[in-house]
Amino acid sequence: MPDMSGLELQTLLRGRGHTVPIIFVTAFPDESARARALREGAIGFLSKTSDASALIQRVEAALAAQDPGNP
Repeated sequence: MPDMSGLELQTLLRGRGHTVPIIFVTAFPDESARARALREGAIGFLSKTSDASALIQRVEAALAAQDPGNP
């Protein structure tokens, strides 16, 4: 994204009251960025070398978080 980072976008969305689930997928995993993303509500923070099952688990968690019938 040319104008802002994913972390900046997450902060902007949260600041505007949006609660859409966010899963970060990055080629440059950084522990401080991971910690910030998760602390600010991201459902996951994966590196592009993660296996498909890790992504599927995070997508399932995001869907469950958006399901109003899910406790």
